[in-house]
Amino acid sequence: MVSASLPSPDTISDSEFREYLERYPACVAEISEAKGAKPGQQTLARLDEYRYGTALDTFGPASPDAVMGLDDVKTLVEWKLRHGKFRPTLMKLVSSNDPDTVRNTIQEAIAHYRNKADVSGTIDMLAKLKGIGPATASLLLAVHDPDNVAFFADEAFYWLCCGGVKAPIKYNAKEYADLNARARKLAQRLGVRAVDVERVAFVLMRQPEGDADKTVRKPSEESRVPSAKEAPAQKPPAKIDTGSKQEKRKASGDGPAAGSAVRRSKRGKQQA
Repeated sequence: MVSASLPSPDTISDSEFREYLERYPACVAEISEAKGAKPGQQTLARLDEYRYGTALDTFGPASPDAVMGLDDVKTLVEWKLRHGKFRPTLMKLVSSNDPDTVRNTIQEAIAHYRNKADVSGTIDMLAKLKGIGPATASLLLAVHDPDNVAFFADEAFYWLCCGGVKAPIKYNAKEYADLNARARKLAQRLGVRAVDVERVAFVLMRQPEGDADKTVRKPSEESRVPSAKEAPAQKPPAKIDTGSKQEKRKASGDGPAAGSAVRRSKRGKQQA
């Protein structure tokens, strides 16, 4: 069951999808401005330009001979930490990798992927690096093949696999296989890229509640406001006797609190 405020991945139309995709830059810019950046730290907006611009140009299908190094991995991990859930020890673990080991491991893994189109096997190879679990491994692979591989982002998992509900995530290979399969199915249905599915999911899960209905989805027949001709005639309100103070009653504006926080399970490991 999909959250009532979100379109389903199975039924979202091409026009709806593209409208959400167009909102991604503004969504990230707003979050980037709210988060800010410490001295010497890049903003989320700048890191996002690297993730979806420079990195794809440098390591994507158009540049099959480019080899990703440790500094590139660190920049992508920094983007991941500022774009999603922050893990305080992840960058330290990733930085502790030997630069030559990083280059050789990634080069072998990507060669394996391009020869066999084996997503699962490639994720396992990349996850041999320190601090690189299935989620970060999927990010490295998604940069090399943005058309067919989606990043294991929380927002993508919530929308594609949990019906828009923020359920606990184990960040294991099985969950990622499910996420990537669903992302590819949607991408093929609409003729879009896996990287686009990833960004649309981010907008859907990060937008203020109710924005989906206000900006994209059309009102249903039941919720449509009738025109003046269609609206039934209404009787004038009855006069209220205000003669006696004892008969006056105070109106109360109190109501039940709206919304509730969703509990998330904490992972003991910082690797993701």
